[in-house]
Formats: sequence, C-alpha cells, structure tokens
Amino acid sequence: MAGLFCVYFIDGGTMVSPTVDSRRCLTYLMNENAEEALTDALQAQVVSPEWPTALYLQVYLQAACLFKLGMETDAQQAFKDGTTLEAKKTNRR
Repeated sequence: MAGLFCVYFIDGGTMVSPTVDSRRCLTYLMNENAEEALTDALQAQVVSPEWPTALYLQVYLQAACLFKLGMETDAQQAFKDGTTLEAKKTNRR
C-alpha cells in the first residue's frame, strides 16, 4: 500500500522528492522488483545530489538492487563507494 501512495505522489508530479524515491525503491526491492527499485535509487541521487543521506544511503540501495539483479561485481563496487562516502561524512563531524 505504501508503494502505491509513492507511485501516486511521484507520478502526480506535484513535487520531486528523494525521500519518496528512496521509500518507493525500498518497497520495490521488498516486492522483488529490483529493476524498478534501481531506477528509483538512481533517481533519488539525480533529484538531490547534495542531500547528505543520498550520498551513501542511495548507494547502499543501489548495491542491494544490483545484487538482486545478479550484478555482483557492480553491487560490491557500489557498496564500497557507499562505505567510503559514509566514512568521509563521519570524519567531517
């Protein structure tokens, strides 16, 4: 049900939101729709590249999607990228 509300929100075009893209990505991933999930994970980064959470959370979501799609090498690289970005964020504090 939550995924359906995200679809209406995103498709309605009233507002662009990386948070909604992230949540719909997770919903798709939980429902075995890895391709759609990956699209939303990438979209969240495009929509708001300066959003601090997107810098690493979306990379982790991308890694999960890539693993589901059988793209293990890409998934491992995405996970490494997310870990590096998160470490940089943590060190800035």
